[in-house]
Amino acid sequence: MQGLRSIRMLLFLGLLITFNVWAVTPGLVVDQLAELTPSNSTPQDWFGISIAISGDTVVVGAFDANIEPYGTVYVYVKPDGGWANMTEVAKLTSSDNGDGFGTSVAISGNTVVVGAANTSNFLAPAATPGAAYVFVRPNNGWHDMTETAKLTASDGQAGDAFGDSVGISGDTIAVGAFFAPDQSGNSFAGKAYAFVRPGGGWTGSLHETAKLTASDSQLLNYMGASVAIAGNTIVAGSWGHNNFQGAAYVFSMPQGGWADMTQTAQLTASDGKAGSNLGFSAAISGNTVILGSPGASHFKGQAYVYDVPSGIWSNMTETAKLRASNATEGDSFGQSASINGNVVVIGAPGAVVGTKQGQGAAYIFQKPPTGWVNMSRKNELTASDGVANDNFGISVALRNKTIVVGSIGNSKPGTAYVFGP
Repeated sequence: MQGLRSIRMLLFLGLLITFNVWAVTPGLVVDQLAELTPSNSTPQDWFGISIAISGDTVVVGAFDANIEPYGTVYVYVKPDGGWANMTEVAKLTSSDNGDGFGTSVAISGNTVVVGAANTSNFLAPAATPGAAYVFVRPNNGWHDMTETAKLTASDGQAGDAFGDSVGISGDTIAVGAFFAPDQSGNSFAGKAYAFVRPGGGWTGSLHETAKLTASDSQLLNYMGASVAIAGNTIVAGSWGHNNFQGAAYVFSMPQGGWADMTQTAQLTASDGKAGSNLGFSAAISGNTVILGSPGASHFKGQAYVYDVPSGIWSNMTETAKLRASNATEGDSFGQSASINGNVVVIGAPGAVVGTKQGQGAAYIFQKPPTGWVNMSRKNELTASDGVANDNFGISVALRNKTIVVGSIGNSKPGTAYVFGP
């Protein structure tokens, strides 16, 4: 049995919701603008397993737990003439060869966070709890470098998978450790951690500012398998919750700043069923959270929107559901998710394109003027040169009008595709 990234390869306008009628999203015109590739890689390197974007900078992780102990993260900066096929401007690596480096990535402005979860193989138990690495762009621009800071958990234990998910917003970083035990000793209950930038900046070895835990923590909860952060709100997905129906926990920063706490609210699905894996992916923008549920409907998959215009979170089920109208079993729609403002992108890495099994696709949804409602999307983003088993959509990132989609590839190192108007 392999680690989470291998588990993921299982592949895993205004109609009223109360009538359960699905609205079809109007077409959003985007084109494939560029392919981003690494300058030095090997076949089956899983380049594109993780992706993030901020402004004109894209970061892409390349790490395959099946063939390597640690990976590399690549940085791409939009050229003055616009996005074009290119290799990286910089490679980011860990100074201590952190096991699982590249498992997850996040970026905000000039700061990149890379998770090194060390979950490569359950048959060979992890020797460390995992770590996350922070990279701050030098004044003269991105270049090959090692980290400026290393983040670890003060209570970390070997095998916690700390770093399997990471997020950053301004001066706050969130890190998930979905294999960590809870205070009652429940295995794989999971935790999330908040780190606030010290006065001296992201430098040296740092422990968390706060530990975030679930009040109803349980065996195989897997909280922290996904994390997302926006401003003072952190969301931690928990796809093992309640016999793998899944859930997510929202944490709102107290007035005095981040401190050890249990959740402010729990998000669940109104139609949740065992094996749906709600919270496998999580994304947040403003007061809207998106949770992917790739196991729903025999792995056709579904995504859920949670919208609280007041900004005050409480226990709730979804505002709306998103799905692909052409879904087939095994698509794993919802395995990745991203949101920016009123636009959502959902990845379905197992989607069949034409006759090509597992080529993968991504879907765009836009919030209607009257608010989020159940939506079905037929038109999809696909790779111009896609082949079977590329798993396009295993990772997605969205910022402003730019979408980046990871495709780890069948026999090639993998590719990240840039789309835009």
